Amino acid sequence: MIHHRTSEQNRIHKILQDANIKLTSVLSDIFGVSGRRILEAILNGEKIETDGLRKMVDWRTKASITDIASAINGRIRRHHRDMLRYHWEHMSYLEKAIEELEKQIDQLLSPYRKEVELLDGIPGVNKAAATTFIAEMGVDMSVFKSAKHLASWAGVSPGNYESAGKKKRVKPHKVTKL
Repeated sequence: MIHHRTSEQNRIHKILQDANIKLTSVLSDIFGVSGRRILEAILNGEKIETDGLRKMVDWRTKASITDIASAINGRIRRHHRDMLRYHWEHMSYLEKAIEELEKQIDQLLSPYRKEVELLDGIPGVNKAAATTFIAEMGVDMSVFKSAKHLASWAGVSPGNYESAGKKKRVKPHKVTKL
């Protein structure tokens, strides 16, 4: 779903570029607070003037109001607005679905809070990675004979398939249940 949301965001970028609206040149994230307000005004067909733009732009935005005003001075037609609306609505739907899934995952993880915190304490492992580890491997490590078996099962064991300076290609092995 995240990939689909990114695809929709890219489509919105493309439509804006086609309409000669260069928001990406003045805002680091056009789907941030300021960008969303401006995009919603564009979708609603509002004529955006400097005073209205001041109200839309968040105080943390680094670009000046005049730069933003010149960036949104494009040739947006009805076709652009319609296409933007379709992609915007689909992106909004995906964002809500992602939010619901994240809530479900949090509920299902509630019995494993301690394990998530322990894994999260490892450098390079965040909550999302800890969640993935628990989902894929579980929390009962007794099913693995050793740490090497776990690494092999996960497919992260280093291999030395080099002989006489030539590296050999090896097909990945099938994962079997222990």
